[in-house]
Amino acid sequence: MNKKMRRTLTSVAISAALMSSYAYPVLAADAPEPSATAETVSSSAVAAYYTLTDTLDVQVKSVVNEHVLDGTRLGIVVKVRNNGGKITRVPEYELRVTTSDGVTYTLQPSASNPKSIQPKADTELSYMSVIDRTDDFTLSEVNYTDVDYYVYPKTETLVVAVPVSEQSWKGSDMAITNPAAVKKWSDSFTIPYSNSPIQFTPVGITKELRDQGAVYVVQVLAKNDSDKRETAPDFLVDGKTEAKVFAGERVEKDAVVLEAGEQKYIHYAIPTDQDTVLASLNVLTTEKFVQAGAAASTVLQYKVGRLNILLPNQASGVASAPYTLGETMTFDANSQLIHPDLKVSVVEFNMNDNAEEGNKTVTAKFLLKNGSDRPMNVPVFQTSLISSDGYQYDGNRQAATAATVLPNSGLTVNYAFTLPVSETGENLTLKVEDAVIAAPYKTPIAAYAVQLQKNKSTDTFSVYPFDIKLNSWSVSLAFNGQAYSYKGKLYLDIQRKNDVQIDSNSPAILLEVYDDGGRMVATIEKSLLGQNRLATGENLLNFTGTSDQFDPTVKLKIYEVFKTKNGQSKRLLADLTQK
Repeated sequence: MNKKMRRTLTSVAISAALMSSYAYPVLAADAPEPSATAETVSSSAVAAYYTLTDTLDVQVKSVVNEHVLDGTRLGIVVKVRNNGGKITRVPEYELRVTTSDGVTYTLQPSASNPKSIQPKADTELSYMSVIDRTDDFTLSEVNYTDVDYYVYPKTETLVVAVPVSEQSWKGSDMAITNPAAVKKWSDSFTIPYSNSPIQFTPVGITKELRDQGAVYVVQVLAKNDSDKRETAPDFLVDGKTEAKVFAGERVEKDAVVLEAGEQKYIHYAIPTDQDTVLASLNVLTTEKFVQAGAAASTVLQYKVGRLNILLPNQASGVASAPYTLGETMTFDANSQLIHPDLKVSVVEFNMNDNAEEGNKTVTAKFLLKNGSDRPMNVPVFQTSLISSDGYQYDGNRQAATAATVLPNSGLTVNYAFTLPVSETGENLTLKVEDAVIAAPYKTPIAAYAVQLQKNKSTDTFSVYPFDIKLNSWSVSLAFNGQAYSYKGKLYLDIQRKNDVQIDSNSPAILLEVYDDGGRMVATIEKSLLGQNRLATGENLLNFTGTSDQFDPTVKLKIYEVFKTKNGQSKRLLADLTQK
């Protein structure tokens, strides 16, 4: 028996022993212990390496057997490792696949396959053929065969054969069932068949409603524990229900580079139908095959499933901790949106009815305090509310704010949420979101269970940084011969916290006058800043609006108001009646 034939038979025997219990995909943790004589089998690789030549070993990285428009695509990617100390030529063997029913197909090599391999390095070789066959079948073996066409009749010598009956990827509808390839939420993983040491951990998933459906945004933490710079390997994430698969795409278009010890987020957007509830995620890698043509080469790409990630019961992305108004919030340590020297807290959190509009409004006032000795930019974060039954309501941010927070000072930013009338306001979760890192999508950086404030008094209210006490008030009518006009007096005691800056963008006070029939007949808006502001003591008011009849009973509603991109937001401060 010649040397090549001895090596072939040994390899086949090792293949049968090692691969008989493999399920797709094979991970290092599940690989059986190699025998003492199987020097070519790597105990640390994802799948076994097999002897190809005296200096080259081969590993089957990807096996694809999927139906396409023209029949069935058979794709094989192998990794070849050069153990020698010099450049070694890749042998021109034929790569063949054998089906479980005994049919053999010869695949075409990619036009981009390298001809040689550097010493102590590895490379990938791609092979593909589309066959005119539409029935379901299983690939049982991949082999390299040496064909000598220069003798007659031609001779064929089997070089190495690898069983792959449980390694084939049959398309996006295929279920990944190997326990080693199924990960629980928040389990860390590396990309199978990749040399990258980067660990990936799914840490957040949120669902955003869009005009034409919904988008799930998956946040994955990439961590480089090595001692050198690494580029994160490319992979894709698809969403799966029990009956359907939704293709995802990576939000970051540029390469993600991590320095030694660094960690970064990577985001994936998965468009779905509006009522879709995902059950799991598939992690896939992309393979390519270059087909040489008369005019130009064609690059064909296809996906191979590697891992399945089970989703948590609730797609909240961030756990919510109980919150006390005024305490400093803690944000995701990997987020760079909010500077560590900028302390953020919620100082007001209220809900009131909008009977005329048929909804309820929740307003949240955030205080940003700059504890440094230099001005700091105001971060543009977004917010959303999660109700106790899981519905999400996006916040409308105050339309304009100051650009910076002064040193050792504070500034408020307001958000308004529109909720249905049926919402009780119990057990609300307030999420703070980064709308920059994964734009145009949002990712949560903090979530807190916040309790609504209860208004205990009709004559004392807070419009942070102001505490206002209404000592007395009156509204009178004046007749000018054609209609009644309204004038008013407010006697106020206003106290201000001086370490918080205000400007023309700060909320104002809106006063509305209603007649006995509940019709609004006059309004006036007053600032808490400037020459004509509301102040401690007597405040004279000239309302805009008239009435054509005398009504001795009037009602006065006082609101805090601020502008958002969707219009004016109103928070009811007081509802008063004068008889």
